[in-house]
Amino acid sequence: MKTQAMRRLAVALLVLVAGACARHEAPPVGVAVAGGNMPALPPLAPQDAKLEPAALEAAANIARYAGSDALLIARNGHLLLERYWHDTTFATPVAAGAWQGVIDDLLVGALVNDRRLIDTEALPSRGAIEQAAGSDLAAYLSKRLWRPIGAADAMLAPDLLAAQGDWIRIGEILANDGVYQGEEIVPPGWVQRLLARRAVPLDATGAMPDRGAYRLPGAGGSCLWIVPTLRLVVLRTGGQADADRASPDATILDAVIRGAIDRPRAAHADGDEPDPSVFVPTH
Repeated sequence: MKTQAMRRLAVALLVLVAGACARHEAPPVGVAVAGGNMPALPPLAPQDAKLEPAALEAAANIARYAGSDALLIARNGHLLLERYWHDTTFATPVAAGAWQGVIDDLLVGALVNDRRLIDTEALPSRGAIEQAAGSDLAAYLSKRLWRPIGAADAMLAPDLLAAQGDWIRIGEILANDGVYQGEEIVPPGWVQRLLARRAVPLDATGAMPDRGAYRLPGAGGSCLWIVPTLRLVVLRTGGQADADRASPDATILDAVIRGAIDRPRAAHADGDEPDPSVFVPTH
């Protein structure tokens, strides 16, 4: 399994190199990032996670028609749904794109936990991370993030190229205030700063209106939604990268949240329909 995953990463890197050479650019230099190579998040039936199965199926249908490569939904450390299209799998490599900034911010948080000196206000640079860590970026990334969360071996080329399913592990850290399966990756409160800085707003606060959700677009049309109040993570990869790419993801997330059966159902003024925008402040 480990060899097969590395082969996929190598093929993806060759594609990146070929594209760079075709544009007469210097090809990226790949550096291996050792992971923990643990199984994916344990599965759980949606109803056992207090989510209606029909809501997740509706989200999957939206993702499929949007041309997605994959849709993964997790809550409280369990994988509730995973769907793949276009011959992709959990291990298919996906480039970080804008998610690299999330990775860098998590590494700065890890440095804070390690009591290393680094400017926590400025956007982190690789040079600053390496200087504070006393090692190269790939080694520190492996030691403090990629191995602890059990992700598969990955590659820096120059940004992180990782199995698409492993990005849900990053979402788990963000949805649980820096903790992954009981292990503290970054200090309490660090994730809130990260989301405030990295989330791309659908409104002025960076949150999806009335949902307490944060949108983190990745490479191409990929998107990672974090709902800390529900300990919910929604990952979609692939699809079209255009000005409207937020639309299918917002619709997907809305379908999932409407299926959360443990949120309070505040009645409308007429007493008929529950208000789907109100849900549990903590879970």
